[in-house]
Amino acid sequence: MTKRQINRLEMYQAVQTFMDTNTTVWSGVPILVTFKNDLEELLIQINENKDSQEISRVYLGGNKTTQKRFVSEKSDILNDALEAYTTIEGNAILEQKAAKSFSDLYKLRNQDFITIITETISLLDQHIEPLGDYGITQDQVTDLKNSFDSFLVFNGQPRQYRIAQKQATINLSDLFDQTTTLLTHKMDKVMKRFKRTNTTFYNGYLAARIIVGN
Repeated sequence: MTKRQINRLEMYQAVQTFMDTNTTVWSGVPILVTFKNDLEELLIQINENKDSQEISRVYLGGNKTTQKRFVSEKSDILNDALEAYTTIEGNAILEQKAAKSFSDLYKLRNQDFITIITETISLLDQHIEPLGDYGITQDQVTDLKNSFDSFLVFNGQPRQYRIAQKQATINLSDLFDQTTTLLTHKMDKVMKRFKRTNTTFYNGYLAARIIVGN
């Protein structure tokens, strides 16, 4: 990747991180859920097709830790609902599997982390219908899958869940153009709805959209 591409990628990642940190603010807007999933897909493709420059490796290595934290946080939230459901249903075995906190997950070795998160996602998929009564939606599970796939790519492993079945793109320049178009012509437009209703959130988004170093 060129230095300019690295700077743009850092901005894309900042937007991804900002959205992950503020999921409760925007997740009720269906079109933003779609755009966020599109952003995740493009970032994964960029990371899968990146050039192996040293600057790329340093950048991506730092984000693996960040992504592991987001996966742990999202899993912790969903585990709380899963644990409540299994407790009420009297399923002691599933209750024990669901009783994992953020710290329990985050401190795991990466390979153990991958095993546990894969099991958690499988349990959520199996019980998604009754978990609706506990506030769990399919979009939340999909969001966890997206973040987990990003972690796997950062960890140098193939992703387990495809965000969307799209034609593979191997041209980095094209991927960067698609991501910039997504943000500029789609996500930026919808985000304006928060300009007056949630000024702090909107300004935080604008700050994440700044490209440093260009």
